Amino acid sequence: MHLTKSTEQAICIMVMLYLQDRHVFLNSKEISQRLNISPTYLKKIMRKLVLHDLVKANTGVGGGYKYKANKKVSLYDIYVALNGEVEIFVLKTDYVSKIFEGALAVDKRYKKYLNKVNSINQSIKKSLEEITIDNLVEDILDENSRIRLDWNNWEEEFERVNVFFKG
Repeated sequence: MHLTKSTEQAICIMVMLYLQDRHVFLNSKEISQRLNISPTYLKKIMRKLVLHDLVKANTGVGGGYKYKANKKVSLYDIYVALNGEVEIFVLKTDYVSKIFEGALAVDKRYKKYLNKVNSINQSIKKSLEEITIDNLVEDILDENSRIRLDWNNWEEEFERVNVFFKG
């Protein structure tokens, strides 16, 4: 399994929105420039995040995007928004059942096999659900994870908060 480029970008966008001042919408131009994503492609990603209720969007002057207030967003939530349900290990054929065709009670044992295969998907889902954007930010910024920025003015904001990141 590998993380798709759009899913990785969506995770980074969610981290930016998490760190964004909750009173200020982050405009798409800043996200696009910061992550080097084309504006058109960014709109596709943002639309999926908005449709899955992970992000709030506002159009017009002062518009942009915000992290949904009081929402815990997991990597699973982001994965599903971009890719759909986790189905990493999916059997595309019925070859295994063909091997044992005609064997007594093979259907029952074949269902056990399918359940084991499905447990892989459930395990991946559970692992992704356990990691939230909050966790990522805490891991990266440690005690500074409560700092909020206005990415729309990131040069000034970094100057303001860099004093906290020394050492």
